[in-house]
Amino acid sequence: MSWITLGLRGGILTTRYPAKPDEMPGSYRGAFAGTDASAEDQERGAASCLSGAIVPGTCRATVDVTRCFQCGQCARTAPQAFRASPAFELAIAQDPIDSVRDRLRARARAFGRSVHLRHVDAGSDGSEEQELSAIFNPFYDANRLGIFLTATPRHADILVVTGVVTKPMRAPLLRTYEAMPEPKTVIALGTSACSGGIFAESNAVVGPVSSVLPVDVLIPGAPPSPLSILHGLWVALDRAPLQGASA
Repeated sequence: MSWITLGLRGGILTTRYPAKPDEMPGSYRGAFAGTDASAEDQERGAASCLSGAIVPGTCRATVDVTRCFQCGQCARTAPQAFRASPAFELAIAQDPIDSVRDRLRARARAFGRSVHLRHVDAGSDGSEEQELSAIFNPFYDANRLGIFLTATPRHADILVVTGVVTKPMRAPLLRTYEAMPEPKTVIALGTSACSGGIFAESNAVVGPVSSVLPVDVLIPGAPPSPLSILHGLWVALDRAPLQGASA
């Protein structure tokens, strides 16, 4: 009875997102952006970036979110030129954005009110898998949104790929995609899946997911938070605004 009482007193703890706003702690490093700073500060921050995500500009540097590992080294090295944000809605379209938007809109009508995800680890470090599994726990509860996991690609509507694509995983990834029925959507989950990140030049990898499959939505992050993943899925289902990589 004590557990029942505790539950009644606590009420519903499941996040209301995306129906209602939610937020990450202020210390969460969701994305980094350049601020107005000298060329010297920009160059110093860019030189500290292991993934080459920073391009110095006239007034402020540009940070490529698909390559950024959110390590914060740029802000530690050149705090005058870079700042972190706790924003978690980071999903973007694989350009060209207009074509992706039209495809997602048409597929959303075909999918109806529920979708099944097939996940493939193409070569991740395991962190993205932990965050993906978290969206099905009682707090995030993706099932309430009509989002479910499936063990077979033949029942899947959306393919979620984590990790840079290693050479041994190229063929299995293609077979999974080909086994899915039409229409189907592909999501690259995590910085490595989006761009290859620091592993892009390795001889052991093929490249980012887009080098093997036609990717629709990118969810950057190393790893992205469960709220970031829910946002990306909502974008893929045409239920949240879609932004391009250059936005």
